Amino acid sequence: MTDNTNNKRQPEPTISRRQILRTTGLLGISGTLSALAPGILRAQGLGSPLKIGACGPFTGPAEHTGNAIKQGILMALEDARKTGEIPIAIDGNLRDIEIVWVDSESNPTAAIRAASHAITHKGVKLMIGGWHSSVALALMDTEANLNTIHIGHLGASQYIANKINLNPERYRGWFKGWPSPPKLAGLYGQPLRYFIEQGLWRPANYRAAILVENSAYGHGWGEALSASLKEVGFDPYPYEVTDLDETEFTPMLKKFKQRKVSLVAMTSSGDVAVSNFVRQFQQQGITALLLGHGIRWLHNWHKMTGDASDFVVAMDSAMPIALWQQWWVRRFQARYNQEPSIQAAGLHYDYTRMAIRALNTASTLDFDTLTATLHQISHKGIWNLYRFSTAPGPHALSANEVMTGRFMKGFYHPMVQLFGGEAKIIWPLKYAEQRFRQPPWLTDKNKQLGSGIIG
Repeated sequence: MTDNTNNKRQPEPTISRRQILRTTGLLGISGTLSALAPGILRAQGLGSPLKIGACGPFTGPAEHTGNAIKQGILMALEDARKTGEIPIAIDGNLRDIEIVWVDSESNPTAAIRAASHAITHKGVKLMIGGWHSSVALALMDTEANLNTIHIGHLGASQYIANKINLNPERYRGWFKGWPSPPKLAGLYGQPLRYFIEQGLWRPANYRAAILVENSAYGHGWGEALSASLKEVGFDPYPYEVTDLDETEFTPMLKKFKQRKVSLVAMTSSGDVAVSNFVRQFQQQGITALLLGHGIRWLHNWHKMTGDASDFVVAMDSAMPIALWQQWWVRRFQARYNQEPSIQAAGLHYDYTRMAIRALNTASTLDFDTLTATLHQISHKGIWNLYRFSTAPGPHALSANEVMTGRFMKGFYHPMVQLFGGEAKIIWPLKYAEQRFRQPPWLTDKNKQLGSGIIG
């Protein structure tokens, strides 16, 4: 008589990634792991995919930015699979990753609706990325109520940091992916003063005009830039505000022209708003230096602005300084046949890889374990070194805010000046590709002013 018991299929035991690699002799052999691990892992059988929500303005006034966010995340997933970081071992089970696109529409109400549906109905277990501070401020409470961790939302406003400081326990799962404006917008003053002291920029006066989007981010940036300019001797007018989807800036620019300002600074995360402002600034013939914070968040910024962007200065994005950064840009160009928006595509690439690394390190979705892991790891991404502060300090305004620092020592942006569709580093001097160049319309004006020029 045959014993059929031995012929029955026994349940397969769960096994961790490290156990698989150890038993196959691949642990620590990175080249072999990249080539063979995915196939080995598939042979063990996969559980249900881990659903991760990716937040972004995939429709609406910043949809070009949303598309760039998608590009960066998809490229990160592809690279993570090639290196064997996916599937992820979660609680002893191997799981692939499925992205659920959470469209904020650049609108806080829409973002709350989309995120709530993704978490409660689509099974999203973790959120990554995002754009707009107003969206971030809205999502913080929704996700805290739903006990959901969010990694690397790029809402910058210091009001987000203030909210965390008021109740760090409630928002311990919110990991702010962009430093507050005082840590970045506050850096404009030093290089501008240097250019004046070296005679590279000879403004006719120290009057400045500032225009910001009407949002938490815009108000925070306006406050920070005003303070920075005052520290180096400028007397900025109170900052003006504009809607995210505004397209007509002529009345505002005429007011700046009547005030005879020497510096005009503008920021917006609306795709069309930025490009229209830059073009209309040129059309009005304003004899001032233009500081265009956010212009390079558009991958096609030169196509949208033309030669009106020449001589604009900005500290709004990372730059491909190191060889590995230049290689990433070339790979992105080959994959998508276009230039990358480093802040939208590049930073979301980095935060996606960081989220995958944190999941692999924690090996669980347990809230406290995963948040502790995110505090412990330092992630060397393509564009920055990412470390989340455990408390307010010199490099972050709150706990869970990404910390600033020098190049690859934290979150960092060099100052660039734009010429012919290219961004050239002009500060810090260590990485400068060329010197600051005063716009020709200022040179002509200054010749007329003669001894009235401030030097």
